[in-house]
Amino acid sequence: MLVKREFHNIECDCCGQLLDEETWWDDKDVLPAILSECGWKQLGDGHYCEECWYRDDDDNIVTKDGRKFDDDGNEIKEG
Repeated sequence: MLVKREFHNIECDCCGQLLDEETWWDDKDVLPAILSECGWKQLGDGHYCEECWYRDDDDNIVTKDGRKFDDDGNEIKEG
């Protein structure tokens, strides 16, 4: 019998890196917990690997694609 299953992974919205190239999850609800364990951030509508975000001098989260967020993942609009 042929069975179809859907599996999930997360791709960095900045550089395209996968959360884990070898592991794919059938329960997408576990992914948010796994993100923080791996140093990734879910910010706004995007996901960022540990290489694509940093904290600025004001302790805001800044992504390499030029967006800025508070600790709750809300985007800070300049101007």
